[in-house]
Amino acid sequence: MERERNYLIDAIKCLACFGVVMAHMATKSLGDEFYYIEAILGRCGVPIFFMISGYFAARHVKKDPENSGRWFLKNALRMIWQFLLFSVIIFAFYRLGNLLFHTDDLTLTINKDRIFRLLVLNEPLFSGVLWYLLAYAYCLLIYAAASHFKMGYRLLALVAPLLLLLYYILGRYSVLFFGESLPYYWSRNFLITAIPMFTLGFVMPELNIKWLTNQNILILSIISVLLLFAECMAFYTSLPIGRNNFIFNMPLSFLIVYYATHQPKITVPKDNLLAVIGKKYSLYIYGFQGLAVTLCSRLVMSIVHLDKETGAFVMAFYHISKPICVFLMALLMAFIYVKIVNILKKQISAARS
Repeated sequence: MERERNYLIDAIKCLACFGVVMAHMATKSLGDEFYYIEAILGRCGVPIFFMISGYFAARHVKKDPENSGRWFLKNALRMIWQFLLFSVIIFAFYRLGNLLFHTDDLTLTINKDRIFRLLVLNEPLFSGVLWYLLAYAYCLLIYAAASHFKMGYRLLALVAPLLLLLYYILGRYSVLFFGESLPYYWSRNFLITAIPMFTLGFVMPELNIKWLTNQNILILSIISVLLLFAECMAFYTSLPIGRNNFIFNMPLSFLIVYYATHQPKITVPKDNLLAVIGKKYSLYIYGFQGLAVTLCSRLVMSIVHLDKETGAFVMAFYHISKPICVFLMALLMAFIYVKIVNILKKQISAARS
């Protein structure tokens, strides 16, 4: 099975992960126009992640349909475990920082409303980036339930377009329908974000759009980028650029994933750096990005305090290359994390034997 793996998809996962970091850590040092490009293209990262996850799930279901429900449940529990583990790590990191630096980087308020939004709308108690892990987990649980019904997968495919429409109505376009911007968690949740995007990837192996040739995909991708930028400018005065996906993020993400999963001309070897990062570390980079930006900022400020002239140069460089610096720091943290986990697994395995 390993020899059949499409490593181009892993490379795209790496680029999508960088896109997410870029959207969260976009820099204005190169001008507003560049900032907008960073923010709006970076927003393709999450749809690509969900579509790729759905694509791999569909392949597994086709290979072993009898155990699909168990597979969905197993991976859902894994995502819940990752969510809890990252929550503890992030909370401990900021609490330690508060004690050492006498800062208030993390405030944690727990009440009925926060608990409701956590359990029903998968909004984390802190560190908003972790919403993805819990949304993905809930999505897998729903697919686990659907696997026990004859028409379960088809029903999800039928309701996915409606859910995606709600994603825009309750999200960025809520200012048109309700006269104001609705709370973020109304649109950034498992029901109207994870399920339709995952479902689009789930049906991807069955799609065979003959007119969607490589040349047409390139042309349509360019058109999508241009329309995406125009759509971005239409919201320039009413909503933050980075808030939620635009409509044209979706066709651009679809075209990228469709190309990668339908006999692409581009081939990527197993040991390709982007493929290795995408396969082994992309999930952990996503989880560590919040800590990474804090560490980068602390490091830059430490250099400023040590030497103002050198610090001024380092700060200017950091402001320009912030997405790259944060991504590399998160990658380093992910690498160390995976190493530690592997060592612990070996020790536990040795103790049991």
